[in-house]
Amino acid sequence: MEKEIVIKLPKIELHCHLDGSVSVETLLKISRNQSFSSQEDSEQLRKAVTAPKDCRNLKDYLTCFDVILTYLQTETALEMATLDVIAQAARDGISYIELRFAPTQHLEQGLSLTQVVTAVLKGLNAGEKRYGVKSNAILCGMRHDELEKIEAVVHLAKYFQKSGVVAFDLAGDEAAFPPREFEETLALANQLSIPLTLHAGECGCGKNVADSISLGAKRIGHGIALKDTPEYFDLLREKDVLLELCPTSNFQTKTVESLADYPFRQFLKEKIKVCINTDNRTVSNTTLVDEYMKLSEWYQLTYDEMEQLNHDAVDGAFISDEEKAALHQLLTKKYRELTKNGGLS
Repeated sequence: MEKEIVIKLPKIELHCHLDGSVSVETLLKISRNQSFSSQEDSEQLRKAVTAPKDCRNLKDYLTCFDVILTYLQTETALEMATLDVIAQAARDGISYIELRFAPTQHLEQGLSLTQVVTAVLKGLNAGEKRYGVKSNAILCGMRHDELEKIEAVVHLAKYFQKSGVVAFDLAGDEAAFPPREFEETLALANQLSIPLTLHAGECGCGKNVADSISLGAKRIGHGIALKDTPEYFDLLREKDVLLELCPTSNFQTKTVESLADYPFRQFLKEKIKVCINTDNRTVSNTTLVDEYMKLSEWYQLTYDEMEQLNHDAVDGAFISDEEKAALHQLLTKKYRELTKNGGLS
């Protein structure tokens, strides 16, 4: 595949973390605006917020967020950060994005949960007007938080459900806090009719994916560990569950060690639906175009397959049937136009 064409092709992104995707340039702008002492040298800051290629594990990868979060504690900062990520999405040729964040991570300077979500939604609306990228938000509960804090985020998702929040997620240290520990919290989300996409199968445990599905998840963040538990493949096909793969991030967190071990082709062969995402643009130093180019190089991804991955992403998106129909139409038209003869490569 050619990068110039991949840039122009419309794409859907469903797994992108706000904090992990704010550019270093915007973090520095926020720092100047807030006049607080920080790593003013852009290269020093870039090093602090970009995960090394040789992370030992997911926990090691997550340490970058400690630095980033110190910048994202005011409404202005959150709005600027959100607008920045939407600008990046526009450069990536993204037509629709679901941006996720954990409201409880932004309370250090006295913001309320409601103020945090309002600021991000304001940034999303401004981004759509300025860049034409349609977007919605997903609220994350952090696994290490007390259950009542996580449940407050579930209620928050319900409160903002008609204003741009479309789902609830659990993020953080999956190995220490598996999904079964959140049975009651997830039952509350189901009761309130809040769609679920849950991080699972990022830590080498396929059973966490099956448990997440049985607890109501319609999508799974990562799900890589499923490769070793094929007994759950039928469950994914039966429930029509979409896996949100993030190739660069998955290698960094040592979910897999080698290209041969990454289950991208295995999942496609098994008719398990997947979509491609950045996870954390800044922390993983990637773009969605980069992710597709890597898959082209590593696994000989074709334009036809790329189109199908994006159609599957549309089907899994937490939007109305009318919005899905419009995106499907756009994908079909543009892939035909840009890749000749309906995408034959």
